[in-house]
Amino acid sequence: MNSIWIKNLSLLQQRFPQLYAMMEAELQSALPVGAEHSPVTGELSLPCGWILKHAKTGLWTGEVAGGQALHSRYDPQKEGQRLAQSLLQEMESRKKTVPVFMGFGLGYGVVALAHEMRVAQAVSGMKPTMEAGKKPPAGLVLVEPDVACFAAALWSLDFEPVFALEKCALLVGASHQSVLGVLESFRLEECHLIWNKAHTSHNQPYFDGLHTLVQRNLDKDAINNRTLAKFGHLWLRNSCRNLDFLASCDGVKRYENVGWNLDACVVGAGPSLDEILPHLKEIKERCLLIAVDTALRACLRAGVEPDFVVLGDPQYWNARHLAGLSSPSSILITEVAAYPSVFRFPCQEVVLCSSLYPVGKFFSVGGLDKGELGAGGSVATSAWGLARLCGCRRIFLAAVDLAFPGKRTHAHGSTFEEKTHQNSTRLVPSQQSQVSALFSADISVKKSYIGEPVITDQRMELYAWWFESKVAAHPEVQTFSLSPHSLAIPGIQVFPVEAFLQEPPRVQERQEFFAHQEKARVKFKEQQQELASRFRHLRSELQEGLLQLYKAAGKAVGLCQEALVLQDGTSFDIAYNKITSQLTAIDLVLRNSPCYESAVLAFPSQQQMEKFYQQACLSSNPHRANLEKSCILYQKIMEALAGYNKFLE
Repeated sequence: MNSIWIKNLSLLQQRFPQLYAMMEAELQSALPVGAEHSPVTGELSLPCGWILKHAKTGLWTGEVAGGQALHSRYDPQKEGQRLAQSLLQEMESRKKTVPVFMGFGLGYGVVALAHEMRVAQAVSGMKPTMEAGKKPPAGLVLVEPDVACFAAALWSLDFEPVFALEKCALLVGASHQSVLGVLESFRLEECHLIWNKAHTSHNQPYFDGLHTLVQRNLDKDAINNRTLAKFGHLWLRNSCRNLDFLASCDGVKRYENVGWNLDACVVGAGPSLDEILPHLKEIKERCLLIAVDTALRACLRAGVEPDFVVLGDPQYWNARHLAGLSSPSSILITEVAAYPSVFRFPCQEVVLCSSLYPVGKFFSVGGLDKGELGAGGSVATSAWGLARLCGCRRIFLAAVDLAFPGKRTHAHGSTFEEKTHQNSTRLVPSQQSQVSALFSADISVKKSYIGEPVITDQRMELYAWWFESKVAAHPEVQTFSLSPHSLAIPGIQVFPVEAFLQEPPRVQERQEFFAHQEKARVKFKEQQQELASRFRHLRSELQEGLLQLYKAAGKAVGLCQEALVLQDGTSFDIAYNKITSQLTAIDLVLRNSPCYESAVLAFPSQQQMEKFYQQACLSSNPHRANLEKSCILYQKIMEALAGYNKFLE
């Protein structure tokens, strides 16, 4: 048994004691016990399928099944050092801060990079050895699904530089969701993902699944950024117009774990709703009935008022789903950024969830937290979140199809279908609008719960992934689908409606749930005066904070203009160096303001700023051009803050 192996095991136990305890038995059985050594060639055949060989330099290198080399057959250590240098340069150019190795073979690249990071962090001012002034990576993440492969690395190479890093995440045998959670804690968009086919081929299905999951999250972030640029001002305007409801409406926190002895049924507006509607009254007798906004019209036509109606999208067209409807016994769950007409919907009560958008979040942090439901792009995901918040141990999805079963886009009688009929003409019939909806996105053919092919698209697959991730993250909640023709989501099983209706009605449990709600309503009214006072205080604090941001941006504009009037030369260079340090201090003041996050929603996007810069005819002098850009940026920030304040007033 070699000394490197013993040393690495000791360091692993010290650095990651819980991980070591979990896989100690597997490590001990993986290496060196079980490795077949050839006295002729000096090769080691390992249980993981790798073959260790000596490189020309005498160090261990290896091959995967089929003869593909894990590392250089001549000098794997030097190859690892070159890889570390190139990774640092690439990360610097791409503005990435965390290297993530998706498999790492025997670890030559990992160890070399860890050594560079330690040297960089030891140098005064955090200056790496490669190029002064650049910061080293903020952490290191290693992903390896197979303990035996990890053991091969520990047996072959000294991992002391890795275990000595202050921020190092070692994910051995971790699930996809665990890996994703760690990457999100480091900020996924700042992670530099390193995929090496030779280092992933031993468990390609695992890495393919992880790649898909990571890409979906990156796509989600890109979609969120585009959505922010498109709808940011709408969210801001709606939130400001509805702010008073933060004081007058209670939050979903009142329902936390109250429905622990009840099931819940989330009703979507997919085509399968036509098969669910005849049973909806009986379904409601056996659970909490939670309908999404798009399904309400169909539910009311079937003579059933849902217990809850969930609306989360702030757009006008989502408010139209409630237009002209009335559901006196239903409770509307929405958020402060909803379109204002939503709050005039005739219902038993409007209850808020905590806002997903910065304005509402400012008040939540300040003490007016309403309760998180989460979101996954579809209102059905928020409805599922409400059911989980209530403490329901079984959640049934009805007509949450996330697909087009039977090549239909919506249930009969839904707002979408009614609109196509109203707008149809002889030349543009309703069928044409429905076909456009069916084929407007990147479509694909997947499987339903009963294995039949079903058409879906990229957008709905993203929603399906959200359900998949949440179901995996909350194993205490069982999720089923009452619609067998819906898109099959891993972790969710089909549950026939007929079987559900065989269960006894939950009359007493439902009465207890809503009796608790009455008590919560009385308690909220008793606290309303105090909440109103807190709301007024927070509103004043927000306005004062925005004023301070406005003044700071105005100061920055004045500094830029003061320098720009100077002619190019020594006086300008001196002023430039002085002002850039002052602007850095102002940026720090802006970012540290408690109102900054809520104000960002009003700021122009990076894409918009690039257009402003192009229109400005910037100077050919790079320093002067930088100041001109800064001046434009702070002016736009001042304009945005002035508009924000008008919304509040």
